Amino acid sequence: MIVQRKVAMITIPVILVFCITAIISAFAFHDHHHRKIFVGSIGLVASIAMYGSPLVVVKKVIETKSVEFMPFYLSLFSFLASSLWMTYGLLGHDLFLASPNLVGSPLGILQLVIYFKYRKRGIMGGPHKCDIEKNGDKTEQQLQVMVAEDTNGKI
Repeated sequence: MIVQRKVAMITIPVILVFCITAIISAFAFHDHHHRKIFVGSIGLVASIAMYGSPLVVVKKVIETKSVEFMPFYLSLFSFLASSLWMTYGLLGHDLFLASPNLVGSPLGILQLVIYFKYRKRGIMGGPHKCDIEKNGDKTEQQLQVMVAEDTNGKI
């Protein structure tokens, strides 16, 4: 039930923006040039928002020092796709195509750099390699030191 509400909260505004854009473009602008600029501007803003959305995950990766929340292939192919579309847009002199990808390519590079910086780190607060039940003779303080050393990458 909660998931359905979240999907509806995201889906309904997207559909509304699409419908409003289509209605305005069809009835307010009577020539192709103005329609193209209006719809292209809406698409430009949406594309920049799409490429900027992983910054929320990048913040979480830096805070936790773990890439658990940032899939590598998503970052890689986002960078590759935005770089190719940027090149295509620049070669075709299409700024509506090249502009959001001029933002997306550096953001893709940033994601990849952050991924490679934090990829060796473990999951903060996640399960520990040693089985605590088997190490019953260790004190709680010794186990905490072992966990702290493991999450800092010293073991």
